[in-house]
Amino acid sequence: MSEKKSREEFNQKLDTFIEATKKQIMDGEFQVGDYLPSELALAERFDLSKNSVRKGLEELVKQGLIVKKSRIGNLVVSNKPYDQVILRLGYYPSIKQEGALSKVIQLFEEKYPLIKVQTIAIPYDHFQQTVYDFFVNDIIDVVTINYNHFCGFGNVSEELFEPLARDNKIYPFLEKAFQRKEQYVKPFIYSPIVLCYNQKHFEDANLAVPDSGWQWDDVIKTANKLSEWKKSEKHCGFYFHSLSVNRWPIFLFQNGVTFTRDFSGAVIFDKEKFMECINLCRELFKKQEMVQNLLSDSDQDAENLFLEGKVSMIMSSYFSLNLMKKGNIRYDIAPLPYLKDARTLMLMIGMAINKQSTRLEAARTWMDFITSDECQEKIRTETLSIPAVKHIAETTGGEQVYQPSRFKLFRETIPTFRLYDQLGLSFDELIEITNELRLYWSGFISGELLCKRIEIKLNQPSKEMNDVREGGFI
Repeated sequence: MSEKKSREEFNQKLDTFIEATKKQIMDGEFQVGDYLPSELALAERFDLSKNSVRKGLEELVKQGLIVKKSRIGNLVVSNKPYDQVILRLGYYPSIKQEGALSKVIQLFEEKYPLIKVQTIAIPYDHFQQTVYDFFVNDIIDVVTINYNHFCGFGNVSEELFEPLARDNKIYPFLEKAFQRKEQYVKPFIYSPIVLCYNQKHFEDANLAVPDSGWQWDDVIKTANKLSEWKKSEKHCGFYFHSLSVNRWPIFLFQNGVTFTRDFSGAVIFDKEKFMECINLCRELFKKQEMVQNLLSDSDQDAENLFLEGKVSMIMSSYFSLNLMKKGNIRYDIAPLPYLKDARTLMLMIGMAINKQSTRLEAARTWMDFITSDECQEKIRTETLSIPAVKHIAETTGGEQVYQPSRFKLFRETIPTFRLYDQLGLSFDELIEITNELRLYWSGFISGELLCKRIEIKLNQPSKEMNDVREGGFI
């Protein structure tokens, strides 16, 4: 009985502390911007332990009256209790690493205690349909979205996405890519595809490191020398996931291949130039006496082999460099080698607001925050992704992770950046061609048949049109 009475007395003291402090805040005894007395002083005043005081303060935080400032105190931020707004963010799982998502959310919630961010992971597969369903059913308010997926929405972007104001702090070429009739996506982070190499391998083999003048012949020659140097073990001088739509199309850009349509709507492309690119991809493996890596599942396979020291050079992105943080390899980067023209693919990730969200004000607050100096600086110092805000991206100093010496080469290589649709293809069409390349590189079809099959596939009604006919989201 005495134990129950003791517990009741404790709860009463705790409630008294919470209600009395709340009243002082609401009555103006503690103004917005003031700090509450120390936890020790509050404990003595209300005859509570410091742990009990902290428990009561947590309740005031939940009610939106105060925020806890680490090693400083408890700051009064409002004189009116509230029901916290829950902002639901749909995100690519990779953003946790590429965009320091957890730390970004923590910063946001400290700055805007009235808004709590709830995250919902969205897989890459069937992304457009999932986002469409989540948007129309008001399941998520904001979503991360890359350029490929954005283009896949077509004109539906006007129906789904809330128009956004332009932000002159962001690299103009990033914003322009996400514009249609309006600005629908705010760029967040970006990356070109680059060449990443193991510095120790080059030093030990006494080889010159890659530079901006390298062509693919230089890669093949150097890869063979690196493999010869490592002849006592199974080793690959150069490697990439050849079936990746973020890798093989680069060779088309470098050889000036584009896809157009004649007056009848039939696809036209330079088959000779196209086959030069496709055969170069094959030669990069064949001349290393390697089988084309058709069983490779993703771009990350290359990074994993690189981290294991089994590969000396890989095609990579700044996003993928974040995987290097878990290894102890000394590496550097260089512009991608070229065929005829220096070109590389640019990857971008932004965020978009659900036009039908019932929490538009909170969503807009979040969107303003992700390109704030505070947020972009967190990304710059804690990741190897490139922030979308120009003056932050080009700042140096304060990095919390190892950066290769040529990390800032993206500033000089911007003129070489290309987006996949500049080939004259949709993302679905790129996937169709990739499926045909699998057959060609496996030796099942000839080059002539490859080109014929591609023409047939590209001259069929597009997937978007099929979606319209079948009542899909488009």
